[in-house]
Amino acid sequence: MPKILHTARYSGLPLEILQKACPEGFTVKTLDEATHPQIVKEASDADYFLVSGRLPIDKAVLDAARNLKMIQRTGVGTEMFDMVEVKRRNIPVYVNAGVNARSVAEHTLLLMLAMLKRLPQINSQTHCGVWNKQQAGLTTGELYGKTVGLVGMGHIGRLVAAMLQPFGVAIVYTDVTRQSPDVESSLSLRYSENFESMLPEVDILSFHCPLTVGNTGMLDGKRLSMMKEGSIVVNTARGKLINPDDLYQALKSGHIKAAGLDTHYEEPVGEGYKLAELDNVILTPHIGGLSYEAFEAMMKEAMQNIVAFEEGRQSEIERKRLL
Repeated sequence: MPKILHTARYSGLPLEILQKACPEGFTVKTLDEATHPQIVKEASDADYFLVSGRLPIDKAVLDAARNLKMIQRTGVGTEMFDMVEVKRRNIPVYVNAGVNARSVAEHTLLLMLAMLKRLPQINSQTHCGVWNKQQAGLTTGELYGKTVGLVGMGHIGRLVAAMLQPFGVAIVYTDVTRQSPDVESSLSLRYSENFESMLPEVDILSFHCPLTVGNTGMLDGKRLSMMKEGSIVVNTARGKLINPDDLYQALKSGHIKAAGLDTHYEEPVGEGYKLAELDNVILTPHIGGLSYEAFEAMMKEAMQNIVAFEEGRQSEIERKRLL
């Protein structure tokens, strides 16, 4: 019976959903401990990897996985892989592109609106019995009329752009690949050839691109200073796209009005996380793509890909193959 090794540790409802999604004729094993030695141990008899979490899939893990046929990601990020070692072994890697895009896009819109409306602060005041109607209301803003800059126009970026249509915003985007004229027209998009050129005009900057060696820390102190005073930063992509110390300084000075961060430079965040000290920052624990519906779909689709591979139906999932 083929063994699927899940490279993270689940319990409770996530584990129930994972086990329910496991196809007949397969076994699925989640880690007893979320540690690298535990992956190495369990990899020895694994036929498939179902990769989630951030534990590295490196040479030691791949050396141990002598029976490994294929690697399936629950999502799309690949920063946990030693790609040199994966490619050297010719191990096919499949991703779940777009499966949780709607959940992430909704979370992005939530963060934009929550910051403009100062929802955490006003909610907290009202819970405490403080009724500052005019005073509180006049500190809020509207999405209407704002210019939103989207960095990346893949599945998530396009959904965010579509969700923004009724709000009467202007949308400028940048990406390594420009969208077709039809897509730009249907989503009212304006293309910026580079990241820096869009910064002085946007009221809200939102990230929807993968993390690469070339774009790590792309939003740093220099680029933050190029943004409008009072602008807003949203990140539901990858935390390492933003230099957290530089963002902290920009937020503390007031040059950047607010930030909504679902992803963080180091995860999980720990004690001493400076951005958590600021009341103009909304923090969530990388849950943008983890609605109940999205999580269930991720597990089901991942397992369907594994079954198709095991049964020799690779042509049906070729579009999901990364390597």
